[in-house]
Amino acid sequence: MGLDSFEDLVAWVLSRADEIDAGGTASDSPFYGLMDETVAEVQRDLNMRHPWIDALKDPPGAMVTTDDITTTTLTIAATGEGVTGTLSAGPAASIAGRKIRPSGKNWIARVTAHTAASTSVTLDAVPEVIAAGTACVIFQDEYDLAADLGAFVNGLWDQSRGFVRLVSLETLLRVYPDPPTAGTTAEAFARLTKRKIRLSHYPNSIRRYEYPYVAEFADPAGASTLSLPAHLRPVLAEGTLALLFQMKGDKRQGEAATRYEAGIERAIAYETRRALGVGQLSKQTY
Repeated sequence: MGLDSFEDLVAWVLSRADEIDAGGTASDSPFYGLMDETVAEVQRDLNMRHPWIDALKDPPGAMVTTDDITTTTLTIAATGEGVTGTLSAGPAASIAGRKIRPSGKNWIARVTAHTAASTSVTLDAVPEVIAAGTACVIFQDEYDLAADLGAFVNGLWDQSRGFVRLVSLETLLRVYPDPPTAGTTAEAFARLTKRKIRLSHYPNSIRRYEYPYVAEFADPAGASTLSLPAHLRPVLAEGTLALLFQMKGDKRQGEAATRYEAGIERAIAYETRRALGVGQLSKQTY
């Protein structure tokens, strides 16, 4: 049995745990119904242990920034939350999700609602009235990335191969001005949520960025081939067996857990060889 599918792996684990009698099937075990959650729990642990090469997204993620808008003026007649603002001209595309900074002000307001070509915008919170005809800049410094984004390999690479480093949000806010200033390319970015990032400078032109990243393996199920590479499947099996022994109160849990941890160490060593080769030239430090 090659542990190629979820069903193969579950049958192996239940057999090793003495849950399947001779001639029986995996579904005979009272623990069979818990295997979905158990295997998924161990695989998620493996996801977090190392940036496995097989999880690297190919091709890498890509995004295109939006240009800022500096050709309109803004009027805001009232302060408060959910306030309506009026632009001198309606942007051709919806600007919902972007930010507006009135000229001479040290605050921004997020556009929570806007219809393409409309001059009316709904703003999240406005601290002061803005006189008719006040210049403003409409920009976007936050972007949603791939839905399966796990961890960045390094950072963003712009179309000219310039590198944008990943920093903590605290560092981004401490080092770079808030509200941000314009830039052809950003110097840094921070992760806001699983998918959303914020750039240190809002783009004043349309540019393409790539971002190499590690995707999260899908939870295993059914008879399809596991998304984990072959050398990690025995490790997944040992981790699942250890967790099953723990649920059963079986004293063999410690041995299985030790084999699981040792398997992870061997797999990480193998990953290093896969990344750098088996020779010595790639490993030299200059």
